[in-house]
Amino acid sequence: MKFLVFQHVPHEPPGMLTDAAKGRGVDFTIVELWKPYVMAAADEFDALVIMGSPMGVYEGKEQYPSKDDELAFIRENLGKLPMIGFCLGGQLLAHALGARVYPNLTDGKRQKEVGYHTVELTPEGAADPLFKGFPSTVKVLQWHGDAFDLPEGTTLLASSAACQNQAFRHGTNVYGMLFHNEFTPEMIDAELSLDKEWIQKDYSVDERTLRDEARANAPLMREQCNRLFGNFCDIVAP
Repeated sequence: MKFLVFQHVPHEPPGMLTDAAKGRGVDFTIVELWKPYVMAAADEFDALVIMGSPMGVYEGKEQYPSKDDELAFIRENLGKLPMIGFCLGGQLLAHALGARVYPNLTDGKRQKEVGYHTVELTPEGAADPLFKGFPSTVKVLQWHGDAFDLPEGTTLLASSAACQNQAFRHGTNVYGMLFHNEFTPEMIDAELSLDKEWIQKDYSVDERTLRDEARANAPLMREQCNRLFGNFCDIVAP
């Protein structure tokens, strides 16, 4: 199979998804959206994977130059091409489906999730083929300060205390989620270096502890990444 990948910034590549794809015989064609790019033809691919990024869906073209092209591609191919989005990718899918995306606030204060946290699968999430083999409480990597409303007609699959809408399904083969399990420890090192100002603004992260947790949790994240990607492949081509 051939999957198209939207990558927004150099330091957020597919990560552990790369090995998961090799294990399933899937070829990735990556569109590097921070460079001059040509949007590929959807009919050449079996699915679309949308990676994360520091940008927000609500930001303008100067901060997020490829947004309009991505949204047009997504909207044109909903119902035709299976899709899965992580973090910004999930927000893009939610927005393309008509939902609002916005900074996550609690009592007027920014509510971020950064680091390893748990999400709870809803009954629908526990029964969904994407989460086949997962426990009802799943440890994930969070790295966001935004949230999205649940798009009309979609199914909520996972929630957390800090942000209710963590994962959803549209139709039978389009999935959006706020969280990650594809980050390698090296990707987290890069995020901590490049995103330091945002991370520590209105939030507190012990960077040394998070680096240690990244290495301790790497085997679990890799196992979950392989399982999630394998489940998605089974949805794409049963």
